[in-house]
Amino acid sequence: MSLASPTPAPASASEALKRQQRVVFATLLIGYASLYLCRANVDAAGPLLQELGYSKAQLGQVASSAVFAYAVGKVVLGAVGDQIGGKRIMLVAMFGSIAATVCIGLTSGLAMLTLFAVVNRFFQSGGWGGLVHVVSRWFPPGRHGRVMGALSASYEIGNVCALLLCGALVRAGLGWRALFLVNPALLAVVAVFVAIVLKGAPPKRAPAQTSESESATPTATESATAAEDREADERWTFGRAFPWLAKKPSFWVAIVLSMLLTFVRTGFLTWTPIYLAEIAKRAGSDTAISGAMMKSAIFPAAGVIAALATGPISDRFGPGRRAPVIVASLTIHVIAVLALAHAGVSDAVTATVAIGVCGLFLLGPYSLMAGAITLDVAGKRAAATAAGVVDGAGYLGASLVGVVIGAVAEKWGWTAAFDVIAGAGAAATLVAAAWWATLPRLARAA
Repeated sequence: MSLASPTPAPASASEALKRQQRVVFATLLIGYASLYLCRANVDAAGPLLQELGYSKAQLGQVASSAVFAYAVGKVVLGAVGDQIGGKRIMLVAMFGSIAATVCIGLTSGLAMLTLFAVVNRFFQSGGWGGLVHVVSRWFPPGRHGRVMGALSASYEIGNVCALLLCGALVRAGLGWRALFLVNPALLAVVAVFVAIVLKGAPPKRAPAQTSESESATPTATESATAAEDREADERWTFGRAFPWLAKKPSFWVAIVLSMLLTFVRTGFLTWTPIYLAEIAKRAGSDTAISGAMMKSAIFPAAGVIAALATGPISDRFGPGRRAPVIVASLTIHVIAVLALAHAGVSDAVTATVAIGVCGLFLLGPYSLMAGAITLDVAGKRAAATAAGVVDGAGYLGASLVGVVIGAVAEKWGWTAAFDVIAGAGAAATLVAAAWWATLPRLARAA
């Protein structure tokens, strides 16, 4: 009887793949988080720009114009990402944003501020689609909830770090322009790191999408995965990808939810610094603006916890069946927003805690929509296009935040503004509940 020892090659290959996946994950996390250096600074500058004489309505118009450009860019650059690859489109997003942000720091006047804010957000829109494209190549579907949940924490981590940095720069007396000169310099360093380290896809024959216990004879699932790999390697133009996606009912559910949830998230991110600054000023704080910038980081900070928890929890339900997690979390979120609106909050500490609770129960569902659910719908075939369309629809809805919330807050106060945000959250809860109720039928049709 031959007692030949098993070859260690498969285990070695598996360990090598895991190491590569860890490097890819860390690079994507750092890369996407760093984009917020040149994104959160625009919202953080709001209180300072108010002191220069700009009204909420004017700042709202700047915000809405920029978010509309972001929505358009999501679709355009998402499709480009499927053509040129996830890494390349991420680098386009980073270097384009750096250039536009520097121009904001060197310009003056509302028209030029609006122009370069629009250009900045257009380029920024390519980052997430590129990230999703890379993830679709490197990680199997059974881990998409966990991986995308953790990577979704990148934009909350980036938000927190950017807001804290902006607050520190203002507290040091450097003025609003420093936010648009220091921040892009730091992003440039990260962009070079991403260009050197990130690999857009594993080697052609690496077992990136199979189980660790891979057998010599391919199973039906493995054969289907191999077929999907071959299709994914083909050029998926927008004209081919969108009709394929449009046949899936879950794709349209994702679009509607994205519009509503992105409206709510953008409402908090855009207006929280101004809201907290006004509360602090009424209390006579000497550091109202820098303090408001730092306190507003509570919203994305809560989102880090939410994204890390929600992804793995949703994986227990499985791809295409994450609706119960969304419904439960959004129900609590809506209650928290209504409490913020009507509980008579008048001090910065209470307001900050309430905003954190709102973020905790909103940003988990939001992270699923922008990540795992998009991959549930698209797989590897059209990941960047799906991410672009779903996110683009979301930011098309969010483009109303600046104008609508700014006008409502100016005319009727913050209570009415939060009521509008709660209404959008309640609508999203109802859509997710309807999706949950029809999941078996939609799963058959998907």
